[in-house]
Amino acid sequence: MLGKLQVFALAVFCIGSISFASAGPTARNSSVHATYRNPILNGGAADPYVFLHTNGFYYWALSTGLGIDVLKSRSLTDWNGAERRRVFNSVAPYGGLWAPEIHYIRGNFYIYFALETNNDNANHRMYVIRSLDPNNVFGGWSNIVRLVAPGSPDVWAIDGTVMQYGNGQLYFIWSGWPEINSGMPQNLYIAPMSDPMTLSGPRVLLREPRSSWETLGGPINEGPQVLEHNGRWFCIFSASGSWTADYQLGMIGIDGLKDPLVRGNWWQDLDRPVFWRNDEQSVFGVGHASFTTSPDRSEPWIVYHAMERADGGWEGRTARAERFTWNPDGSPALPRPAGFWNDLQTPSGQ
Repeated sequence: MLGKLQVFALAVFCIGSISFASAGPTARNSSVHATYRNPILNGGAADPYVFLHTNGFYYWALSTGLGIDVLKSRSLTDWNGAERRRVFNSVAPYGGLWAPEIHYIRGNFYIYFALETNNDNANHRMYVIRSLDPNNVFGGWSNIVRLVAPGSPDVWAIDGTVMQYGNGQLYFIWSGWPEINSGMPQNLYIAPMSDPMTLSGPRVLLREPRSSWETLGGPINEGPQVLEHNGRWFCIFSASGSWTADYQLGMIGIDGLKDPLVRGNWWQDLDRPVFWRNDEQSVFGVGHASFTTSPDRSEPWIVYHAMERADGGWEGRTARAERFTWNPDGSPALPRPAGFWNDLQTPSGQ
């Protein structure tokens, strides 16, 4: 995520929620099926959050550093011809706009994102805007509203996402510092929401980086995304430094619709990542993913960013998409990330 080097100098996929080398993507006709190649958008693209709306279009809110562009496409795997519109510009004292996510909640669109003030990374906080026309994502948007957890310290916060839980309650999950100006670690926190623009209770520590694979470049958990399947709820998050080749995904989860504000109700997998670099395919720094489905909603898909070189850094991040499957226990079975030269089957219904 742009600017996280500042975080490092001081010392990470909960969609909200979903049930269930080349010069750009290329489609190929064959007697069996069409194929594509990653990346799904020409040029750099970090922290991709993509969702399939009920109208059959995919939406993607993309940071330009100082603004947000919303992209609209029928294709999940080729965004180069997508309709695109600027919907937000940050003006002084705001800047450093990171990881916007566009959600459709209770009949309207919302975009969540982090902003810093006065060119100081320590001032990053979470904000939200609301579409003024629920039927037109390219129409006007509200003024920004800062998301503050009452009864909690007002500290650095990024990568917020909304969990639309099975009990009908909304929860906000984000990455934050434990104390003001602490820099590290980056932990995951959760808080209840009374509506899509208001946190209604204090933050609860959900996860802190402790294993070796979560601390490469720094102790970091960020980029949470929520995924639901067969009554099981998963929070996939990014771990380690986003500027490193070892940026990767981990997973925690909660079952039985237990109270997500009780940390002990979440099972924690501390042994290994669930999605990581693939040196043989020249795929590095895989992380900050989101999850969606094929157009006909029959296949689950992961959208993520990665680098083609181990030293590619933030400037080398491009957006990719791949199909995944489910394990027998209902958890996501994520693939090994594929290199740019692989012909991958297009999503069902595309």
